[in-house]
Amino acid sequence: MKQQAIIASVAMVISSAALANGGFQPTAKACVNVGKEISRVSGEMDAAKSGIQKSWLKRQLGALETKRSNCSSNGFKRRQLVAKTDN
Repeated sequence: MKQQAIIASVAMVISSAALANGGFQPTAKACVNVGKEISRVSGEMDAAKSGIQKSWLKRQLGALETKRSNCSSNGFKRRQLVAKTDN
């Protein structure tokens, strides 16, 4: 259990630094899979058992939501298929 807590703590520090929004510049390439990543992290958070793991995933989810917001406000929204009708 101690080993698992140590690994989770180290992963949290690394991912927090990697997902920090400082200097993030939204581009089409950087924004393309943010929604999928949010879905994946949300699923992991639902399945997480330890408090440390849930806390880490919650922080990661917050960073991803900030990233998605930055992408949206800069015009990089996920393209939606729109059915065209001819009248």
